Amino acid sequence: MSEIGELADRILELLSKEKKLTVEELKKKISLEDTSLLCFMHLGELIELEKEEVRITGFGYEITTVE
Repeated sequence: MSEIGELADRILELLSKEKKLTVEELKKKISLEDTSLLCFMHLGELIELEKEEVRITGFGYEITTVE
């Protein structure tokens, strides 16, 4: 898997456990340098990105549980 794919997986896994984080909290927890990946994941409806909060969507959660 690509580095970006692995990072996206880590974001989804973290959000599936913590439900909601601020962008800054998420950036610190996974060493994310900018928010471009978060914007891309929001466009793909994997996460909700509102103001400075990030939450996993139902679709994003389903992806984390697929085997």
